Amino acid sequence: MTEFPYQRGSRYNIAFCPICGGGLCGIRVCGEDKGCLCGIILCDECEAIWERPDVQASHAYPDPEQATCPKSGRSLYGETARWATADDVIALGWVDAVDPDLTLPYESENPPVDESIA
Repeated sequence: MTEFPYQRGSRYNIAFCPICGGGLCGIRVCGEDKGCLCGIILCDECEAIWERPDVQASHAYPDPEQATCPKSGRSLYGETARWATADDVIALGWVDAVDPDLTLPYESENPPVDESIA
């Protein structure tokens, strides 16, 4: 198993948004299909989307009426969508993209059920 160097039970961000300058670009999971995890980078302020953990690459914006993932077509805010857990980050292979200075504990009292705060 891959070692995870960050606190579990956190929201994993990779950068400040280079588009709006005010948001954090976090790893978001749109769900799983037949065991295949769909992950994107999403700005929590302007909703810019990157398909891989590189905010210098080209970005897109979701449809404001029906925000869907450009990779899977699933809702960015539906039942299966969530901010990535530590296990998601490992499965996506994006551990090295996480910026430890921008990784934040969940504000909610109910972090994802598959996370345990270390």
